This record gives sequence, C-alpha cells and structure tokens, in this order.
Amino acid sequence: MSDLVFEIKNLKCSYKTSKRPVLEIDNLSIKNNSLVFFIGASGSGKSTILESLGLMNNTAIKHELSEFYLHHNSNKIDLFKIWGNQKFRTRLRNELFSFIFQSNNLFDSMSGYQNILSGGLINGIDEITLRNSANKIVKRLLPDMNLNDFEDFNIKKMSGGQRQRVAFARAIITQKNILFADEPTGNLDWFNAREMMDYIKENIKQSMGTAIIVTHDISLALEYADKIVVVDKKLDDSQNDEVYFGKITNDCIYDKSAEKWSNNGVEKNSEKVLNELKEKFK
Repeated sequence: MSDLVFEIKNLKCSYKTSKRPVLEIDNLSIKNNSLVFFIGASGSGKSTILESLGLMNNTAIKHELSEFYLHHNSNKIDLFKIWGNQKFRTRLRNELFSFIFQSNNLFDSMSGYQNILSGGLINGIDEITLRNSANKIVKRLLPDMNLNDFEDFNIKKMSGGQRQRVAFARAIITQKNILFADEPTGNLDWFNAREMMDYIKENIKQSMGTAIIVTHDISLALEYADKIVVVDKKLDDSQNDEVYFGKITNDCIYDKSAEKWSNNGVEKNSEKVLNELKEKFK
C-alpha cells in the first residue's frame, strides 16, 4: 500500500467560468500521517488549494498533461480522468474528506452541541457514539463552556473563537481520512490556536490520516508542519490586464525530518527557513 495520499505533476487549474490560470503545481506529493501547511501572500491562491485538492465543483483542470492522483487503500485514482464525473467526485469527497472553512458554515438555528453532532449524523454515525466523542472534544477544546449548558447554548451567542472551535469539532468528529482546513486558527488567541493544533496533530497521528491546512501564520506552520508549501503569487498579463494566480515549484516545498528541513535537496534549520519565508512575504 502506498504511503502517498496525493501525487501531482504539471497541474494547471482554472475556474469553470474562465480560461485564466488560478493555480499551477509543478510537482507535489502529500503523504499519509502528515500535516501539510500551505502558506502564501494574500491573493496568491491558497484557498484554491482546498478547492482543487478537495475536488470542489467550481474548479476545472485544463492541462492535458496533468497528473493528479488520489491514493486510497490499494487504489490509485486518476483524478484528471474522472474530473468530469461530478457524481463520482462528490462521492469521494463525502467519503474521505472533512472541511473547516473560514466562514464556519454553522447552523444558526442549532446549539453549538447540535452543530457538532450534525457532522456525524449526516454521515450515518449513531448518536450514542457521537455524543461520547462530542463530550470528549468539548471538554478538551471548549473548557470555558459548561457541558450541561452547552447542549442548549445557541451558536449565535458564541464568540468567534468558540464558533471556530465548534466548526473544528464538527469536522473531526466524522473521522474522515483527510482534513482540509482554511485558516482554522484565524479567530483564536495564541493558547487556543496551539490547543487546536495539538488536537489536530494527535488525531492525525493516531488515525494515520492527513491534514491539509491553509494559513498565513508562518510560526504556526514551522511549529506543527511535516511539510510547508509556499504558494507564490504570479502575474498573468496575457490579456492586457493584471490577474494573479498561485504557483508551486520545487523551490516552494520544505519537508521536515527530525529537527531539520529539506528544501529542493538542501538541508536547512528552522531559523534559516523562517528567514526565507519572511523574505518571500515582504
């Protein structure tokens, strides 16, 4: 069985409504049992990573030489060939992926607890199992909420940080293979951001899963990532205007082994990587 989850070469993506590029990836592999962070300047196309790897319907792969594989169990699924089959992509997405979006996408008519349970109920997990899991998650990630009151506490009354943690709990309670997270710590303070990332790391390592995380927080990425991928912001001026897209080359990829990082075959320490990443975002 392969230890890879995604295997990508010469990937060129655009939105269905336009032929302009939004993302190009030269060569990228993502492994099981890993936390992969995508970082980049605003407008570089970081969120397009989640849309493309997450098999969203509004993204199209246009380049006929693209190689885009998803490894699941003993199967190597050619995503380029099946991209036009929306029903199959949706089935893969529902079966294997969970998502945390910046907008949270919570149900305002429900309590925070009901929101957490909804993720599992939609996926057919029995309520007793869900409640046991939810209680453990709430005690860990929402210690400021009384568990007895939490069941009836309306989501509208929660702070932005509490809502963010509820959205995270709803995503991980489903125990899917791959977690996609768009700025999951964006509304959290330093302590709660680390508490959430500790939980993600523990969960991923225990389940041999994969977390694909988009963030602007370089320090967070250096602290928790097994791989950091920088999305370069490139200019497309092919049509007499200025439109930017994301570009990932070998120089943009940093792999961690023990306490060292490898970037395009060159070994670097964390301080060197931090300085390079800061320089990229000046």
